[in-house]
Amino acid sequence: MQEAEEPEQPEKRGAGRPREIPTDHLSCPNEACSSCGVFGPHPDHDIIGAGTYPTSWGERRQLYECKVCEQTFSETAGTPFHHLKTPKRKVIRAHKGLAEGLGVRATARVNDVDKDTILRWLKRTGQHCQQVSECLMQGLELTQAQMDELWTFVRKKQRQLSEWEKEHTQQGDTWIWTIFDPVHKLVPAMLIGKRTEEEAKGVLRQLRDRLAEGVLPLFTSDSLVHYAKAILHVFGKWIQPERKGDRGCFPKPRPVAQEGLEYATVHKEREKGHVVSVTTEVIYGKWDDIRARLEELGQTINTSYVERENLTLRHLTSRLHRKTLCFSKKREYLEYHLHLVLAYYHFVLYHSSLRERLPEPIPTRGDGSPKIWRQQTPAMSAGLTDHKWSMEELLMYRVPAGP
Repeated sequence: MQEAEEPEQPEKRGAGRPREIPTDHLSCPNEACSSCGVFGPHPDHDIIGAGTYPTSWGERRQLYECKVCEQTFSETAGTPFHHLKTPKRKVIRAHKGLAEGLGVRATARVNDVDKDTILRWLKRTGQHCQQVSECLMQGLELTQAQMDELWTFVRKKQRQLSEWEKEHTQQGDTWIWTIFDPVHKLVPAMLIGKRTEEEAKGVLRQLRDRLAEGVLPLFTSDSLVHYAKAILHVFGKWIQPERKGDRGCFPKPRPVAQEGLEYATVHKEREKGHVVSVTTEVIYGKWDDIRARLEELGQTINTSYVERENLTLRHLTSRLHRKTLCFSKKREYLEYHLHLVLAYYHFVLYHSSLRERLPEPIPTRGDGSPKIWRQQTPAMSAGLTDHKWSMEELLMYRVPAGP
């Protein structure tokens, strides 16, 4: 007679009620802990809620405990809010103003704080937003990369600098090098410096590090001569030329255009400030291949998208406004401000040209028109996120620790 199988017993759990507080988005901030930088679900991830605590201004914040190292930490650990003795909503409101074109002093007046406090917050959030962008903008598959430079100045214009200031400071005319993806409306690379070939190579290296392996976008730019050499240096194929004869040193390695590298330029001629003619030239690649690549998108060789993006940066960044007192006094704070604005533009703002028509209209409350569009941010269009972020979500994002 066959024995009846015993019913499976439910898996036993530890004492206490089941865990209800989500912690998969957290990692232990203790660098000595083996689970530092590990997010859930993962075998080494074991973080639980450990109650709340009140702040002096009436907010309640969540505490967490890492069961691996038994260290307790706050929900603000690893974010710009850590150790700030200011209500979170006030800090968020200040950064929304900074990202929407408000100057530092105006932001300080609106929020009843000192301007130096705003600058300290801006430094924290600028560094944080740079880390968020570097973390999420990886493995990009771009088909186009339009390049341009945006002029501004730090403290003084170049003609007003003394000889000592030109040699020993970062003051004077400053250029913001940007690379723009016209399909997803992303700015995958940005660099601040002078208008030299080294800066051109630097911004292209940033782009190369964020592209997926084997991806070579179509490069377009204005007629600045630095781009041709910089593209060849960063994206070209390095070869060792043969030595001529049996004597003398071997020639130095040099880059050549590899298969699939395409670069075209736009030349604009102006008279009295107005463009009178526009011509294009193919530097690397074949004209027929480039034209076929652009015809799929209904485009021609142009730099209009990156130029329009530069206008957006001037609109959102008070330091780039023309003929105002909001110019930068230090280059580092210009960088912090731009990293904040770019993260805000990528993750928080909808882009009108990226919207998609819904298959069926969605009714709205009352007598309002039905919703017929699905709005998207540039990060959503590129597949970096699946929803529009709030400013709080951007500033509370925890960047995984490096290896």
